Parts: sequence; C-alpha cells; structure tokens
Amino acid sequence: MRILIYGMNYAPELIGIGRYTGELGRWLASRGHAVTVLAAPPYYPQWRVADDYRPQRWLRERLSGVEVLRAPLYVPHRVTGKGRLLQELSFGISSLRWWADLWQRRWDAVLTICPPLQSGLIPVWLARRQRIPFIYHIQDFQLDAARELGILRWSPFFALFARLERFCLAQADVVTTISQAMAARLRDKGTLGEKVRVLPNWADLDSIQPGSRNNPLRQEMGLNTEVIVLYAGNLGEKQGLETVLEAAALTRRNPKICYVLAGEGAVKTRLMALAQQQGLGNLHFLPLQSNKRFPLLLAAADIHLVIQRRKASDLLMPSKLANILAAGRPFIATALPETELGRVTLASGAGALVAPEEPRDLARAILKLTADDNEREMMGKRARSYAEAELGRDNILAQWEQLLARLPVKIA
Repeated sequence: MRILIYGMNYAPELIGIGRYTGELGRWLASRGHAVTVLAAPPYYPQWRVADDYRPQRWLRERLSGVEVLRAPLYVPHRVTGKGRLLQELSFGISSLRWWADLWQRRWDAVLTICPPLQSGLIPVWLARRQRIPFIYHIQDFQLDAARELGILRWSPFFALFARLERFCLAQADVVTTISQAMAARLRDKGTLGEKVRVLPNWADLDSIQPGSRNNPLRQEMGLNTEVIVLYAGNLGEKQGLETVLEAAALTRRNPKICYVLAGEGAVKTRLMALAQQQGLGNLHFLPLQSNKRFPLLLAAADIHLVIQRRKASDLLMPSKLANILAAGRPFIATALPETELGRVTLASGAGALVAPEEPRDLARAILKLTADDNEREMMGKRARSYAEAELGRDNILAQWEQLLARLPVKIA
C-alpha cells in the first residue's frame, strides 16, 4: 500500500505522539508498504527544535525506510494556549509547501494524527479527490482539554474549532483512538459507532523488561534511598504535577523515600522553582533519558506515578503507563475508577488508585506501598503479565495494518 501520514510529531522524538507515529511508520515500511510522512522537525518535549534540524528548513529525509517530509514551525519560548495555537497554525501553513507534490501522487490511504485538530483539513480533500479512505486518529481531545483545563478561554476559538472537529469526524471513513473511554466520547460527539476503532498505544516488550533496581543508572544518580518514587514523561499542564511536590513535602520526614521527576515540558521550570522554594531536598529532577538509558530508569524506580488532573481524565490516556507495565513495576495513578486510567489500573492489578489532585491521599498511598515490599513485588509481576497480554507492540501494529488493508476502495 501507498500510505500518507500527516501529523506534527514524528521520530526521532522519544516520547508522546511522535514516538508512536514514528514506530507505526517504521513498522509499516518494514512490512513492505510505501510510507510517506509529512511532519514538523522534532521539538517535543523540550519545546526546542533539535540541533540536527537547525536552522529550520523544508527537508526531505529517509528514516528506517520511511520518506519523511519536514515543514518548519514556530516553537513558542513560553508554552501557553495561544502559543500552541500559533505553533499549529504555523505548521499548517508551512506544510503547504509539500502538498503540491503530494497532491500529484496516488495514495491508497491517508492517515491524519490529531492533535493538531486542523490537520484533518487538507487530507479530507485529498481523500475525496482520489476516492481513497481517510483515517482520523485521535491521540487526545485537544479542544476539550483546552476548554476544560482553561488553557484557552476565547469563545470564538472554541466555536470555530468545534465546527472543524465535527467536519473531520464526519468526513472520516474510520476514526481511531487509543482507549475505550475516548471511543465513548467520540460516540457522544455523534460519530457513528461503526466508524470508531480502538487501537491503544503499545508497550515495547523487547527493549523494556523487568530489571534490577540496583542498576548503573541508580548508582549514577547517587540515590541510595530504599524507595525511589518516579514520574517519567511530559512535564505539562495536563498532569497537575504540583500534587507530586505537595506529596513530597508531606513525606519529607521519611528518610526511605525520594522522588524523581524525569523529563521535559512546559511547566518544568516552574516546578523546579517551586521545589526550591519549598526546600524539597527529597525531590530530584532529571532530563529526558535516551532510548538506551530509559529502561534502566524505569527499572531503578520502586514506585511509579501516573498523574492526571481531574478534568483531563478521559481526554487522553497516558502513554507512560504502557512502559511502566512492561517494566514490571507497581504504580500509583491519580484517577477515578470509572475513567479509562482507573479501569486499566484495576484490571491490571498492578496499581493503586487515588483521587486526582489530592496530595494527602497520594502521600498516604506512597507510604503504604513503601512499607510493603511483598505487595510491590506482586504488583510488578502482574504489571508485566498485563502488558504481555494486552499491549504487545507487534500485535497492535498488526491490527493497524489489518485496518488499513481492509478499508474499502471507493468507486467513482
């Protein structure tokens, strides 16, 4: 098949949407499909374009058998709702440079990754012109998150983009998303049930495996406490990571526990300043780790954290959870039982649930798990078993290939 993928984030980004779209493109190419991706240069989660792609330019490259077309974009120095909107608009305009070429080629399917929300517009018209299937893949509900979390407050913006969202969902032949709760939200928005498919983000069961907690990375960090509590991933607005700082303050007198926040993101500078103001000597920050070091980081932690704000509960599904499960480590999730994160936490038997944005509840859960070595060990074993049964990468990517292969050809 000749497959066109249009989305802002792509490899070599290490986490988030770019990682999953990159692995999907590479896997499809390894199966003999001709894959072209139109994306921005890598910038996430540092919110800085990678050195290898500076100065920014329109670039054609080949990564793991995939033709990748890069279009420059604006990256805000300070990440705000308006800054993100300008960034996405800049990518949409900049990517027009490639569409004249792409429009002349023949495709068998076009796949758009959302966010950004408006990325569905041109692919819709291309799919109509060539009478090919259009797949709209939703990694998170960007518009709903902007409204419910107060990231943007301009009413005309929401009205305009709500119409755009309805248009893209209506025009798509298939709408895919990563969790059952997000699929339910799509149906609530009026998307026909038969159009919706759930294809979760997967775990890398080969690279990430249960390993020794006393590994070289733990020694390198110089963290010799009995229990490391780790949050690894995007340090952004949707997580509400201030809750972790408050839990660290509440448990600071327990010498067994130290906290590590590893990653990059829009609120990292603010969190570091808050930790310094509060004198949190039991909390440490680490940069984003390489693919080689990341499995060691996961293994070094005794308790992982999956943190979400209450209003973000079913607007996205944290991709970090798949890696935690693959690493065979217990976790604490801030979610309600009826949410998708709550469902997976309970179904896996590998995590404890606490209410979102309740630092005292989080601190109590951390202290309880800290005191029970046997329970942590059993939860870790259940984590790996769940990952192997539900989140294998090859199994989920094969479902993607089957979906693409079975899409009906449109007859003029």
